[in-house]
Amino acid sequence: MIRSARILIAAPDEAFRRSLVFTLESDGFTVNPHAQATEAFASPQARHAACAVIDDDAVSDWMLASRQFGRFGRPVILLVGFLQPVRMPLPAYSVMKPFLGEPLVEAVRDAIAGKH
Repeated sequence: MIRSARILIAAPDEAFRRSLVFTLESDGFTVNPHAQATEAFASPQARHAACAVIDDDAVSDWMLASRQFGRFGRPVILLVGFLQPVRMPLPAYSVMKPFLGEPLVEAVRDAIAGKH
């Protein structure tokens, strides 16, 4: 069942990270939150995750992130600000901040189901 899947989260802002956790846990997902993308992908939970939700502010090195996203081997959803240029490492899907909530949950469900 998709709803019980484990999701990695990386967001440096603690309040924003808690909001992401609440949104996804409210929909039945198990969430492993981290402050930085590097930390999330290196965590023991990464190998059990169905996908990752990464805030663009959690990425300190886009060249490294591109390799990490690829090595992760599962869908990555990148949260990007609508006024910021998208630095999209492939493969990744994007969801605009601050319009999260249902669009984020839908993106996670679609990513896990392979609909992207």
